Amino acid sequence: MTYKDQFVVEVKADGQILRVRDGAVYLPFGCEYSILLKNLNSKKASVKVSIDGKDVLDGNSLILDSLVTHELQGFFRGTSVKNRFRFIQKTKEIQEHRGDKVDDGLVRVEFAYEKPRPEPIIKKIIKEVKEHHHYHHNMPYTYYGTTEWNHMTSDNVKSSGAVYSSCNSRGVVQDSLGVQSSNTINNAPNVDEGITVKGNEMNEQYNYGMIGELEPSSVIVISLRGMQNSPGVVIQDPITVKTKLTCSSCGLKSKSTFKFCPNCGTFLE
Repeated sequence: MTYKDQFVVEVKADGQILRVRDGAVYLPFGCEYSILLKNLNSKKASVKVSIDGKDVLDGNSLILDSLVTHELQGFFRGTSVKNRFRFIQKTKEIQEHRGDKVDDGLVRVEFAYEKPRPEPIIKKIIKEVKEHHHYHHNMPYTYYGTTEWNHMTSDNVKSSGAVYSSCNSRGVVQDSLGVQSSNTINNAPNVDEGITVKGNEMNEQYNYGMIGELEPSSVIVISLRGMQNSPGVVIQDPITVKTKLTCSSCGLKSKSTFKFCPNCGTFLE
């Protein structure tokens, strides 16, 4: 689990949550995956998602209501998800054709909470009774007290059309992510490097919604890997939060949350 500012991002494969270690998750090449988003805040959150430096929401953002969990399964086209996320190995042929981007293999989630709307302020303006002398007549009169409301208007509330899912998560159109990347094709990619491409077709519809002015945003980044840290150890099955880790020194199996073997102290991979 990756947690920041009351927001959680997790990667799922085969219906199971993958274990995050040092900002990375491990899954087989060719595997389809999804991104689980959890808003634990009491305010709505506007969420943008990019993978390999590319906006996967087609210019939209998701709006997640308070205490809502939503599973993003694939690439947007308009207001629908049309293809699932599929993780494949970045071969030299792929690198030479599309270039080598600095954000390859990275899932970047940017989220911002809605600013609280201020309570209406009542201002009572009471003017005193005055006497007005005109010729020889006294003509008292009163300016009656008035009430003014400080309303939230279109001048101080920014709202826009949005896209949201049927499970109470919504989205708002935002500016592009503006993630810059560089291309180099001189060197072969590392064996654990992968990219996300369009997988199986699907059709999940989203609807439009609204959100107000946003607070400053925060970012969570998770790296996708197709191999363990040890050279040549290809991932055959996704490493989930329930995966038992086997110590390379003594053979003891430990919980996936352990970084070191509780028996001999060896670092677990």
